[in-house]
Amino acid sequence: MIGGLDQNELVLLKFSKEETKEKLQWEHSKEFEYNGQMYDVVSKEIRGDTIYYRCWWDHEETALNKKLKKLVAGAFDQDEDQQQTHKRLNNFLQSFFISEAFQWRGKLVEISEVSLHSNLPRHWFCSRCLPPPTPPPQFG
Repeated sequence: MIGGLDQNELVLLKFSKEETKEKLQWEHSKEFEYNGQMYDVVSKEIRGDTIYYRCWWDHEETALNKKLKKLVAGAFDQDEDQQQTHKRLNNFLQSFFISEAFQWRGKLVEISEVSLHSNLPRHWFCSRCLPPPTPPPQFG
């Protein structure tokens, strides 16, 4: 099928021999991925250190590979869009809760000499008294 294609429908890509090792990810001897796009090799010509590939730009397989990568990323929670959605949801839910933990601080109070004869201990801690919310909450 590919051999019968019009030459105008093909893409000419040229690479150095070193670039073919670094930039092309080969599926097999007649198909590779370059810059996230899939290409089927129709012909190959070597001139010095340069290799020319006349290729069919396989848009359908490129789209399939992108969908597959997105599905795999989603399955392993590595999809960036999904991670951003999770972060926004987490921030939204956290806004319903107090972000700083309440820290109780006791205060040491001396009992006067007058109460020394009572059964109370010499020292005790008083908790910090917090006023009620103003205005009070309205229900109804």
